[in-house]
Amino acid sequence: MLKKGFLTTVATVSLMVAAAIPAHAEVTFMYPEWISALVEPGIEAFEAETGETVNGIKLPGQGYDQRIALDLSAGTAADVNVMDSFMVSELASAGYLSPLDELAGAWDQYQYYLPGLLEVASYQGQVYALPTDTDVRMLWYDLSNFEKAGIATPWQPKTWADILDAATKLKDAGVQYPFQLPAGTKQAEAATMQGVYMALLGADVPEGDRNRLLNRETGQWIGDSPGLRRVFDLYYQVYNEQQLNPADLNYATDIGAAVRAAAAADQLGILASGSWEDACLWDCNNPPSREERDAQVAWTPWPGSGEPGTKATTNISGGWAIGINAKAADQDLAFKLVTSIFDEANFKAWTLATHRMAVRTDISDSAEYTADPFLAEATKLAADTTGRDTIPGYQTVSALIQQATSDLLDGASVDEVIQTYHDALVDEFGEENVITYE
Repeated sequence: MLKKGFLTTVATVSLMVAAAIPAHAEVTFMYPEWISALVEPGIEAFEAETGETVNGIKLPGQGYDQRIALDLSAGTAADVNVMDSFMVSELASAGYLSPLDELAGAWDQYQYYLPGLLEVASYQGQVYALPTDTDVRMLWYDLSNFEKAGIATPWQPKTWADILDAATKLKDAGVQYPFQLPAGTKQAEAATMQGVYMALLGADVPEGDRNRLLNRETGQWIGDSPGLRRVFDLYYQVYNEQQLNPADLNYATDIGAAVRAAAAADQLGILASGSWEDACLWDCNNPPSREERDAQVAWTPWPGSGEPGTKATTNISGGWAIGINAKAADQDLAFKLVTSIFDEANFKAWTLATHRMAVRTDISDSAEYTADPFLAEATKLAADTTGRDTIPGYQTVSALIQQATSDLLDGASVDEVIQTYHDALVDEFGEENVITYE
């Protein structure tokens, strides 16, 4: 009797408590720390307008891509997630993301998104995420260290030999990291995009996709080519033959923080990275003034290798996006959170303050955006850019590329690395889906 009475009391109290608490739904949202200046004001606006609550899960950028993929595959992901756009097609093909066409089509600001960037976040003709920004890639360089090394600025290298020559002078001048070229598995996609693919696009002629990882016409992955061998040799020269950069930044616990610390300490010479560094080389969410940035660093386009017929400069673009978990209980509420984040006033303020490249015409055509000197110059690079080979399987290929650069860091020869890479592609995709260019 005592037990029954106790349980009855507990149940009654529980019902009273439940009745006293407003019936709030909860939307879960996972995002990397570097984008908090965009998403957190959006969360506040969403909560104020709807009365609902958001359980925000803010994570460091290091390892974020792997966490998203694991959480979605395990069924434990948040309702709404920020993700690198290269992941969208593969996650959508696995059924982890909800198509947004119907919900987005009813939103009055959807019309302003650039179609080409929506395509990056699409799979089989359906949009699965809305882009936050796009980017271009370049070589950043430290002005004081270039002066110390006797290298004239503005620096305008025409070939890879010009880069290696500058790195040699920086090394001789005592600069600790003469040419930080992202490499290794811990660099993850940065090794593929900021390093290998930027070099590969200028390593051979574009015809037949000889300067890519994938022949986009046949759908075959390229396991061996003169372009790949030249890129791997560039890494070999930087980290082994000429020892133009120590490898330790590629193994740092937080690589972004380590690079920022090296920049602040005037230890960087050349950094292969992207347009986001105009803010993130200091603080992604709170960069210093334009004058302070321009006094410390400058940038130049990545040159081609200098081989006959190759591109004079190269570029490849990516970006990030926000998508909705296919298992989110309330899809309408989840999309409401997305539109609160992307509302024009909030989105424009973040784009301008952090010098991101705009993905919507209502922002890119604004007087404030076109008057920004960095955005105006960087956007010119986007006139001759390309995207990743974001078909299902790309993440595996990218991981193999990262492993190849890791092996080069460890001292493996170019012949060993190319053979291992080729054989791994054959194991993964079958011999008929891997080609070799002579």
